[in-house]
Amino acid sequence: MDINYLAFGLISLVFPLLGYLWYHPTSPAQKMHSGTFALDTSNISLLKFVLLLGLSALMTFGFMNLVIHQLGFYQLFFTDIMQGSQESQAIVNEFLAKYGDKHRHFGHGVLHGIINAFAFPLPILLAISLLGKQPKGFVLHHFLFWLLATVVVNVLLSLFI
Repeated sequence: MDINYLAFGLISLVFPLLGYLWYHPTSPAQKMHSGTFALDTSNISLLKFVLLLGLSALMTFGFMNLVIHQLGFYQLFFTDIMQGSQESQAIVNEFLAKYGDKHRHFGHGVLHGIINAFAFPLPILLAISLLGKQPKGFVLHHFLFWLLATVVVNVLLSLFI
């Protein structure tokens, strides 16, 4: 199965770009909470920026495996294909020719974006809120960012990878 690495790299930039826009001191999201969760860009070094890009690529890779179901089918035969099995390659090619574009549309990306936002960041945010005694808007503010970001990333993955 061919992966569009250029699209993957560009989609990986969605998390940091949306994060910058969402947490910028002048953003509408910050105005809702009087700038309580504003980003302090004065202490972001090159190393931290590269680390953020790496983490973003890692999250994008994880979401790619959740939203593109054809990758799961391909992974069943991957070892055999790498060992040179023509039969396995033929099975994969036939399957992908028939079902390669199934569930690769906008609505499927939105559905998985919503599911992923509720399954991954929300429990972490709730745990941080409960244990750290955060203000009331903490979970809502950060969850809305993750909801928006995961929906955008999953839609782009569904359409372009």
